[in-house]
Order: sequence, then C-alpha cells, then structure tokens
Amino acid sequence: MWNRRSRALGLGGGGWPGASVARPTPDAAGRALGTRAARFGDVPNGTRVRIYGTAREGGALLTSPLLNRVCVAYRLVVEEPGWHAVLERAACAPFLVQDGDVPVSVRGPFIVYHRADYEWDFGNDVQQRIARLVDAAVEPGRSARGQSAPADEIYCRNYRYFEALIRPGDRVTVEGFAAVAVHPAGERDSLRAPPLLHSISGTPERPVIVSVPEPGSVAP
Repeated sequence: MWNRRSRALGLGGGGWPGASVARPTPDAAGRALGTRAARFGDVPNGTRVRIYGTAREGGALLTSPLLNRVCVAYRLVVEEPGWHAVLERAACAPFLVQDGDVPVSVRGPFIVYHRADYEWDFGNDVQQRIARLVDAAVEPGRSARGQSAPADEIYCRNYRYFEALIRPGDRVTVEGFAAVAVHPAGERDSLRAPPLLHSISGTPERPVIVSVPEPGSVAP
C-alpha cells in the first residue's frame, strides 16, 4: 500500500478541436474580457472573453486514464522519487457551460488548469496502472529519465500522482473567443426569435482555458 499526502498544482494541456472557431478580433491578443454569456451580443464575435458557469455534458464524456472516472476534463501528473514528473497527461471534451439562463457551447483546442490539495492513498492495483501508463510513455528498456532499466523495474518504483477532474455539475471558468450565431442548436428568446447559439472556441495559438475558479469568485 502506498500512502501519500501533498499539495498538487496541475497545469494541463490537451484538447479536442471544435467544429467551428470564432475568428479572433484584431485586439484579441490582449487580456480577456470578463463578462456574462447573455452579453456576448454586445461585443464583436471573436472577442476574447472569460465567463463563469457550471459544466454540463455537450456530447461524449472522457474517462480518466488512471482511475477510470467519467469526466469533462482531467489532468494527470505522475512523479517518481526525487519527485520528478515522469508522466503528464490532460484532455478536455467539448462541453456546455451554463451561465445563468444561457448555455454556451465550448470547443477547443483546450488547456486545462487545475489546482487542489490531494491525499494520495493507493494500493498495488493503482501502482500497476501507474507503471503501465509510464511504461507506455517511455522507450522500451529505458526508465522515464532515460536510464537503462530492467523490464519490471518500473513496476517497483514508489510513485506519487494526482488525477484532477472536472465533472458535469462542477463550477468552472472558461476563457476563449466568443461568438453568437443563428444555429438550429441554439435557443430562442421568444417564439418568433431566431435560435441563437452562444459559443466559445480557441485556436492552436490561443486555446480555450478551462479552470476551476477560486472560492468566492463571482461572475462580472
């Protein structure tokens, strides 16, 4: 049995490209505008914004690689003695963020930021799963730090890890390029109004940033 207690800071990457991407405005390289989804129509499409809301399913969810938990996003970091990171993995699925009465479709690419305190307490089954993940990420016959190693040595190391998750119902902060467009998947303000789809997307150079807000954070 391995027992670990520590503080982990997860800074993650990874994501899934979206079906449509808002074209950034010329001044989008600046600081993100804190706003509400209901006000997207007040700014040009492609403005970099930041909103708070509740994560909701927007399609297929992910399964975390270590503990096999269903989630919207995950961040996994594994360290070996000396506490060198030997494996870092993160991903986020396209999802919805509910900001008040407005659902916002969120598409990547993504970066996942997560910060939390973890108590690590895991048995041989988790140790073996960690070892298999690390083993698959390095060249056969070499350790994660590039040194030659017997085939089974990696299964005997005293690893520590954290696997931070964002799940449906979690409070999140989302930063990316905003857009509002008439779309069949959108919602109507009234019976005769066109269906409007509110969305946030990213680019390879400036991905969508998904994080968990600090306690006490409030929307603009």
